[in-house]
Amino acid sequence: MENGKVFSKRLVAGKRTYFFDVKKGKDGSAYLVISEQRDDKKVRLMVFEDRLDAFLRTLEEAVQQLKREVKS
Repeated sequence: MENGKVFSKRLVAGKRTYFFDVKKGKDGSAYLVISEQRDDKKVRLMVFEDRLDAFLRTLEEAVQQLKREVKS
């Protein structure tokens, strides 16, 4: 794939489109890029492999809290 991409997936959610890309840097390290695009604005979040486990743990905590709030 182009630009070091090894995986790419798009999710359309109403007026927003999310992109999930796994890329490899020039040094061989892998990282995740999550992008949100709406209208003319695009926001990107990059998570590097050495921080992925902590990122996923924290994301899971937030998702569990969101689910509890939805049930309330």
